[in-house]
Amino acid sequence: MFNKRLKSCFSVVIALSLVLINISVVKAGIASSAYIQHNIGAYTYYDRAVVHTSSGTAWGTTEIYTSGYTNVPVGYMGASAQLINSSGAIVMSTTFKFNTTSTSALAVSTGTHSSSTSYTSTGFTTYNNGSGYTTYITTTTPSLSLSSSLRAATLEAPAVALAENENGQTYGSAFVGAITGEMPDLVKAVTTDGKVGYLNVKDLLLDTPATPEEAIALSAYSEANSIIPVYAEDGTTVVGAFKLVTNVE
Repeated sequence: MFNKRLKSCFSVVIALSLVLINISVVKAGIASSAYIQHNIGAYTYYDRAVVHTSSGTAWGTTEIYTSGYTNVPVGYMGASAQLINSSGAIVMSTTFKFNTTSTSALAVSTGTHSSSTSYTSTGFTTYNNGSGYTTYITTTTPSLSLSSSLRAATLEAPAVALAENENGQTYGSAFVGAITGEMPDLVKAVTTDGKVGYLNVKDLLLDTPATPEEAIALSAYSEANSIIPVYAEDGTTVVGAFKLVTNVE
């Protein structure tokens, strides 16, 4: 289950390597993470993140499907998608969307963005476990360039301790999630007016719903309250706002 906090003693051990991924982009491109399998109750789910480029823009998608394409009841699976720029800052994120019909697949996409040279994507997924929901973070995609025909995957730095503020909150770039499978408490993001600060990861996640009906209601609430604060490193000083993408497909 996704842990919303990283402990102060936790060190992010990252082997610094440059892995070349041959991705043909030309005018349009796509790079995806590996599917991750989750066995929840009577169902088996597979989820992944995808980053796309086309005509000088990029967007991210989180995809889910069930084993055997078995339909699950309404509200059983939910997802959000995040688009990350070349500095590891979240530039776009959706609200959580749940399946509103009985279905075997769900895809949630951000809008398009074009101010970075390259992008990655990640996402959160959540599944009904019979008594509540279990939440995960997807594997992060390789980096996809807006202009190059070949792209190198993420550069990863060696053995560094994750920074922690005076309030005991860890903070850092979204690339941490690519390495550890968890996000810091405060994750780097860009405000609506172009400032760099940090989102509280809790603001990207729903309160844990107890039932599918509550999941749908919480999703609707987050769409109606889609402006969330962006903080300084202290996690309390507000430096701007971040607009979550609503009415996502």
